[in-house]
Amino acid sequence: MALIIIRPVGWLPAGPFANAELPRPAPRLPLTSTGARGSRMTDQTAEATQGTGNGVTPDPVTVLYVCGMPRSGSTLLDLMLGQFVGHCDVGELFYLWQSGVERNFRCACGEHFDACPFWGEVGRRAYGGWSQIDVADVRALQRRVDATAKIPLIVNPGMSAAFRRDLDRYTELLTRLYRAVGEVSGARVVVDSTKRPSLAYILARTPQVDLRLVHVLRDPRGVAYSWSQVVELPEGTSTKGRMNQRSARLTARRWVTVNAMVAALGRRGVPRVTVRYEDLVRDPRGELGRIAALTADVTGVVDPLEFLRDNEFEQAGSHAVAGGRIRMRSGPITLALDEKWRREYAPGPRRLVGAMTWPMRRRYGYR
Repeated sequence: MALIIIRPVGWLPAGPFANAELPRPAPRLPLTSTGARGSRMTDQTAEATQGTGNGVTPDPVTVLYVCGMPRSGSTLLDLMLGQFVGHCDVGELFYLWQSGVERNFRCACGEHFDACPFWGEVGRRAYGGWSQIDVADVRALQRRVDATAKIPLIVNPGMSAAFRRDLDRYTELLTRLYRAVGEVSGARVVVDSTKRPSLAYILARTPQVDLRLVHVLRDPRGVAYSWSQVVELPEGTSTKGRMNQRSARLTARRWVTVNAMVAALGRRGVPRVTVRYEDLVRDPRGELGRIAALTADVTGVVDPLEFLRDNEFEQAGSHAVAGGRIRMRSGPITLALDEKWRREYAPGPRRLVGAMTWPMRRRYGYR
């Protein structure tokens, strides 16, 4: 049998990457309206993200970041974490600019973004109102710094001055956003289920963010099957009306890449808990209890699981701005293990995903 070495696009050799040190954060720079050539920040966005100028550095905001491969049960986990005392879930915050500010999709509360009182107040506190932000500028900034291919630059102490300026602008935007969410909700911990490893690496180097990481996993064959399906979305939450689809080969490559990157970040000292979707559904109290211990020092709450009744919880009060379709549900949600892939996934792609994700899937207990 020939040995096939799978090297996902954008991935780094294990040795150098594993030993890379996260750079020491640079002193925060003034957010001027111009940066490197081709990376202009508009006056509108720059003014909205200027510091207060009072010389007082606030305490870091605690972010519980759910990281891993999409279609791994992260939205379900996000909703449950949002029920913790002292926690506020916001869904996939990376997509707030596109789904919320630009396209005015519906929040998990049912209101369109511009009519949601929660997000309206968050925008006012963070930036003086969403109208003060140039969304096209912010999304261009995201593309320059918040992507898998940019992780080698993020962890490089010798990053260019232009990239550092962009990164500092981006972290200033995020810090203000997280802090405003905490202030409006009254929560001590903001739960962000964006899942992107690149954003996790950015937050890990941000001095005003106290990052705690939840690495969520699911059997890669279940993930790939989910990506192969046509999944309709509720009205007002997307432009296409359904979730994106992805091939088995691409999903398998991404599964390996994403989980390797998250594991590498955990080795850099970021507080982390690894949770498998299958274990979460079978033993929600045990798995959620491990996550609760990750933020107990911040909230002072050792057991925040009163909301959980056996395998059911009441979904209410979420303002998740993006994520899986379950975020739009209200009322009781019953935890049921979805392993339809075992019965319905075609043998060909199922074997392909199994081969491409071995031995990593075995390392995480997936046979």
